[in-house]
Amino acid sequence: MPPVIDGRFGAELRRLRTAAGLSLRQLAPLVLSSRGHLHDLETGRRQPTVDLAGRLDATLDTNGLLSSMLRPAPPPADPERWAYVTRHPRRIDAATLHALVDSLAAHRRLEDNLGATSLLPTVRAQLDMVSTLVAETAGALRSQVVDVAAQWAQFGGWLYAASDRGRLAGRWYGVALEWGTEAGNPDMTATVLSMRGHLAWSERRAEAMIDLSAAAARQSASPGVRAIATQQQARGHALIGDTSAVTDLLDRAVELSQTASQAPDREPPWIYFHSSAYLAMQRGLAYRLLGWNADAIEHLRRGLTGLPAESCGAAWTGPYLLRLAAALADTGDVDEAFAIYERAESLGRVTRTTALVDQAEAAVRALSARR
Repeated sequence: MPPVIDGRFGAELRRLRTAAGLSLRQLAPLVLSSRGHLHDLETGRRQPTVDLAGRLDATLDTNGLLSSMLRPAPPPADPERWAYVTRHPRRIDAATLHALVDSLAAHRRLEDNLGATSLLPTVRAQLDMVSTLVAETAGALRSQVVDVAAQWAQFGGWLYAASDRGRLAGRWYGVALEWGTEAGNPDMTATVLSMRGHLAWSERRAEAMIDLSAAAARQSASPGVRAIATQQQARGHALIGDTSAVTDLLDRAVELSQTASQAPDREPPWIYFHSSAYLAMQRGLAYRLLGWNADAIEHLRRGLTGLPAESCGAAWTGPYLLRLAAALADTGDVDEAFAIYERAESLGRVTRTTALVDQAEAAVRALSARR
């Protein structure tokens, strides 16, 4: 969900730009934007992403003023409905199920802008509620309740994983797998297997990552879900230097993605981030692991610049910025590497992703020592 923008943002941006002695044309390349887009921001015709606001703050040296004018949009909520459901879990109805689905979608979008850690307290309460619903619900609605609960459990697992709490992530992925299996949802089964593979990736356990991703790709899931699992399997092979498997699997992921684009309604809502730009980033990441820096830079750039506006400032894009900066540094483009690291650090601060800030700062110190 996009942030709510303070109505004074455009005027404040114009004041700060003018005070810095910059024209729109001069400012645009400094913040990886265009003159026309910045003009639309100043006149209120467009709204900034979190990422762009951070880059403007860094370039104009505002101490975060512009980013502070972006407030997260609250997810739709109905406290009375949630309180009633918590007290009377056996009286859940279709309207409450729809509300749970809408709330989950809003939280997913909110996590893009806020980062995982900020959402965990709220989501923990939701996980308690859906756990109660699964335990208490019987009859005709049970299958739907369990299906929605599995989606909440998978999201909770992702938040814990993104907050570097692997044990709790694994626990909730296990719950999601159980509930998704009971609900007969192959998309959820494949997604959880894939996310377990992602945990293995974070721990650099290549064989487990490959096997779990392959198991996900074998499920009778949607093409988009299988595309994500297949590209992840490719990254596992990149970790062990199996170049032929990497290329074949990445090409297969593209084929699945193209199939998915022909029937978007078949795809589950939780892979809203999936796109050709996302796959380009994955290819760039795999090439970086293989040491093919020129190709990695090309695909990471293509992916990052091709993301839709609502994803450009998402916390999950941070690791790709770090890999792009590292590849640029290794090919001698140190100035751009510094700029990308600063962009990643700004994104980490805005989304409260401490690990991203720490990694970016450490990379800058190491790169500075090499100069």
